[in-house]
Amino acid sequence: MSEKEDVFNIKGLVLRTTDVGESDRMLTVLTAEEGKLSVWARGVRKITNGSLPAAQVFAYANYTLKRGRDKHFLREATIEQTFLGISDSIENTALAAYLCEVADELTYPGGESGELLQLSLNTLWTLAGNKRPRWCVKGAFELRAAAIAGFMPDLSSCCACGAENVGTHAVLDCENGRLFCAHCHEELYIKPRQALPPVERMLPELDETGAPIVWLKIPPSALEAMRYILYTEAKRQFSYTVPEEEVRAFSAACEGYLLHHIGHGYKTLSFYKSMESMSLLNLQEIKE
Repeated sequence: MSEKEDVFNIKGLVLRTTDVGESDRMLTVLTAEEGKLSVWARGVRKITNGSLPAAQVFAYANYTLKRGRDKHFLREATIEQTFLGISDSIENTALAAYLCEVADELTYPGGESGELLQLSLNTLWTLAGNKRPRWCVKGAFELRAAAIAGFMPDLSSCCACGAENVGTHAVLDCENGRLFCAHCHEELYIKPRQALPPVERMLPELDETGAPIVWLKIPPSALEAMRYILYTEAKRQFSYTVPEEEVRAFSAACEGYLLHHIGHGYKTLSFYKSMESMSLLNLQEIKE
């Protein structure tokens, strides 16, 4: 392959950066066509380097790269979008960092990642413009990202009786993505377990395959919002509402479902939650 054939142009979103030496930087760039790329940007941290804006986390740019064996080398870059509004608050920055870390983990080199890239761009644009509440942006990203990664839950109806109306609440089996109405969950799982000897009731609850069951209780309006997020077109995925009294349950369900399938939490998520809690506390003090 010639030197000319080694060089190509591609658009991508910077998910992560690592400074190297005095002026270099390693970039993790999410692209639609080639998945996640590792890019070595030599000298990019110099103030005179024209590609510096495109070598920042959350930057979306058109990159000219020289192809390497396990990483690519930045020739030049032209910024497309920087999502500057994200830096207006530490809460926005912390949430964006968590969402990009999730996108980083759910992608790999060489894989087609157009759908997750578009989700990430839509999410950052909505967050930067403060167009929707942070809990709304976070929940939609988490649930949609889980579906894109292959963990699409079936929230259309109760898997046991087929009812779309779940009653007082729905119960989601995280491991298998199955939804139960309140009545079927009571009859199929709660009552049989209550009939077991006390010692057996203390053992982990297992599904038909022997895998531990993790249940998520979801109020009706929160379930409708989750259905909307999964089944609507991508550009409208943040256009939903949840009653204030169901926001906490909705957020726990979206986050819990994604993290169950990823298998671990994130320090960036913990930091975001601590910042969000401080903001709410300060707001409450102002009101008082």
